[in-house]
Amino acid sequence: MPPSPLLRLTQRPGLLGALLFAATMGLAAALAYHAVHAAASHEGAVEASLTHHADIAAWRFSRDARIWLGYGMAEASDQLGRAIAQRAPLPGPEILHRVLGEKDCDCMSAGFSRTVFRVTTDERATLTLLGEPLSERAKDSLIAVALAAAADTAGRQGAWRWQILPPGEPRLTRGADVVLLWKIGDSPRSVRAVYGMVVDPAQIERPLRGALEDVEFFPPSLVPPSFADSLVRIEVSGPNHLPILEVGPATRSYIGTDTLGRSYGELTVTAAIDPAAARLLVGGIPPARAPTIIALLVLTVGVGGGALLLLRREHRLARLREDFVSGVSHELRTPLTQIRVLSELLIADGFRTAAEKDRATGVIHRESLRLTNLVDNVLEFARLRRPPTAAPATPVSLSGVAHEVAESFAPLLDAQGNRLELEIDGDVEIPGDRDAIGRVLRNLLENAVKYGPPGQTIRLTVVRTDPLGGARVTVDDEGPGIPPEERSRIWQPYYRLERDRNASVGGSGLGLSVVADLVRLLGGRAWVTDAPGRGGRFVVEFPGSAAPRRGSP
Repeated sequence: MPPSPLLRLTQRPGLLGALLFAATMGLAAALAYHAVHAAASHEGAVEASLTHHADIAAWRFSRDARIWLGYGMAEASDQLGRAIAQRAPLPGPEILHRVLGEKDCDCMSAGFSRTVFRVTTDERATLTLLGEPLSERAKDSLIAVALAAAADTAGRQGAWRWQILPPGEPRLTRGADVVLLWKIGDSPRSVRAVYGMVVDPAQIERPLRGALEDVEFFPPSLVPPSFADSLVRIEVSGPNHLPILEVGPATRSYIGTDTLGRSYGELTVTAAIDPAAARLLVGGIPPARAPTIIALLVLTVGVGGGALLLLRREHRLARLREDFVSGVSHELRTPLTQIRVLSELLIADGFRTAAEKDRATGVIHRESLRLTNLVDNVLEFARLRRPPTAAPATPVSLSGVAHEVAESFAPLLDAQGNRLELEIDGDVEIPGDRDAIGRVLRNLLENAVKYGPPGQTIRLTVVRTDPLGGARVTVDDEGPGIPPEERSRIWQPYYRLERDRNASVGGSGLGLSVVADLVRLLGGRAWVTDAPGRGGRFVVEFPGSAAPRRGSP
């Protein structure tokens, strides 16, 4: 019974790794989301707490400001009431200078006023003023405001006998000036006149600064009183948004507001808490976790990506190993089959003539050479995977090694009708390891025989490159050559060109890898290019006696 599609899917290489990577990324994303959500929640709670403290600070200052302002206005109202009560005809506005100019403090003092005035509440509603003149529009507005104040009997916070108008009202020459009103009468419903004065905002600022000295913004157990003023910024302004008081650090964080009320000029108090207070009030503002979380996510992606690359590389190596096993099996099966069949015929005396016996013996010899070369490559490759051990370089006759390798390859060349041309520049001698150099030449020749067409001419050239003993070996074949984009990859273990795998050309994928490793250990280099005419040219350069060697295989 064939396996189900689901079973085939689960057996695909790398699928488990991809699923684990996806699960890891999903878990990391979920943890990051919860971490960001928790950090945002914590930060929101801290901001809400500090904003609540700012609201309390604004409310506490407003409370003390009403006390200070109310005290000054009530004291002036009492003094005016006592001075005017015994007079039948109402005195003019000059009484403000006489009565309020002798106050112990300069709060609501007529000595600092710009203009003093009186508005009678009879049918004529006469306005009398002293000091800086006012425009006719301002006068009319002042009369209207005074009469409205006299007629206002509604209960509210603050005494009924006095009122502070919002800064700039009613249509004063200076937009920041403040009008102070006192109602003179026996009761709220029998106001005889309204006295007042136009003052600089400093008259209001002074009692506000007095309130600032008394207010307690935070519980002393949390913040020392001597330190509290440096953490809170207080701003007091009217409806026209012109500032009357600005004290404290320059901060606009965590803002709370409160209003003093209509009797106090609709003044608005804004309290802003410096972020430095967070450490004392709520244990500190949580640091931004976004960079850390992003870094962890990037690290997770990097680790996951690295794991995927390793899995991909492992899958590729597994495929290469499978190709290697398949290629080696093919390389072993063919010569072993011929050796077994021919040896059985020789044992059974199955050949009719001596020529047939000689031909069978030659085939057995040739195939045994191929098997020996294959086994040697596998053993050499395994030995090269271990750390190399240093060995002294001995003089090696590269010309002699080339002749020996060419002679040993004669049976393999004759079997496919190939011809080998040797071009050797005299007696070339290099320092190195004779076996390693012979292995390099054998692998290059075997590669040319295996992938070249039958009947080709293979050229093995050995030339001297420098007076110190350096030499270059080239092997030219008439095969299809190596594509430029593949020329750096053919030296990797197990790697074979796609065209060779599809053409069922036998091979282990180790020959050129062994060449590259041996040449590197001998201090040389190897590369491939196009041969003149057609085919590929494999080039190996060996260093001379003065060049450093990297080790010995």
